[in-house]
Amino acid sequence: MHDPQDLYEWVPEGLAMVEAIPADTHPHPRADTGPDPGSDPGPDPDTDPDPASGTPAGDGADTPTGPVLLYHFEGFLDAGETGTQLIEELLDDRRTGVTVARFDHDRLVDYRARRPVMTFRRDRWTDFEAPRLELRLVHDDTRRPFLVLSGPEPDVEWERFAAAVRQIVERLRVRLAVGFHGIPMGVPHTRPIGLTSHGNRPELVPARNDLFDEAQVPGSAASLLELRLSEAGHDVLGIAAHVPHYIARSRYPDSALVVLEALTTATGLVLPEIAQTLRTRSTRVRQEIDRELAEGDNELVAVVRGLEQQYDAVAGAATRGNLVAEPAELPSADELGAVFERFLAEREGPEEGEDPPPPTP
Repeated sequence: MHDPQDLYEWVPEGLAMVEAIPADTHPHPRADTGPDPGSDPGPDPDTDPDPASGTPAGDGADTPTGPVLLYHFEGFLDAGETGTQLIEELLDDRRTGVTVARFDHDRLVDYRARRPVMTFRRDRWTDFEAPRLELRLVHDDTRRPFLVLSGPEPDVEWERFAAAVRQIVERLRVRLAVGFHGIPMGVPHTRPIGLTSHGNRPELVPARNDLFDEAQVPGSAASLLELRLSEAGHDVLGIAAHVPHYIARSRYPDSALVVLEALTTATGLVLPEIAQTLRTRSTRVRQEIDRELAEGDNELVAVVRGLEQQYDAVAGAATRGNLVAEPAELPSADELGAVFERFLAEREGPEEGEDPPPPTP
């Protein structure tokens, strides 16, 4: 097998900045209740058993004290553009970022499946927008550093890609890797957004939603990465927001906000500016949906009310210790999507300060 480092190259300036980050300066929050700051630190991770495996953590190596790694890849399931919204905010121009490593997109991306944009001007080609799969160093609102890995999902060489990311994680002493996205669910937008979270240790998981014991689903590079990092003994966390499937094809700020809240709880990162941006957008979207319902689209109202009844029935059954709800006749995802197609097209206007899109011929 070829060296996984053949898939990426370090950017010296960014690498030096990450390696210069002082150790033991990062918070280590967990979903469970741990000792108060300043109290006895507890077991030595090098000599005492790991609570999940019963073996010494890190096989005798020091517990990682470097930055958190957040990752999301375009191209796989991301209902409501949940992960995409967060990545855009994390890498916004207002937030200083430095490239640490670049992956070889020529080897990892199938251009025929996802054709890059080229620019033709007058009588010649002038530009080629190559896809970028990069690791960047950014900072939260308290100037605490963390890493963001984003770009197109690799089309090939998933195992080698996962091994390459593992190399990066180990060299940069990443203490926790977190992936996130949205999944479509038969839930109404009028109820709280649910989460499915998973990780290699129970105390890392901010919310548990045991909807099933086991399932086989189509794989993704992100899922394989989480699996391989976990098998190698690294802390990992995955967060998926439950997005109403009738609006899963449109941006849904509520889902991104819920994932952000879970992410900051698990990592200790402080990102109030992003949270406020998402809340503002969420309020606008909710107002527009409520207006649509109030205008009397009977089919749309029936869809939402039916999902509300099923959601409440399941929630009520859960509180009574009975997870079997009364059956309900609900439209299919395609039927729901058709109902919202016109509504979504009307509400997806430009952001404040942006120029409106050109008219459709």
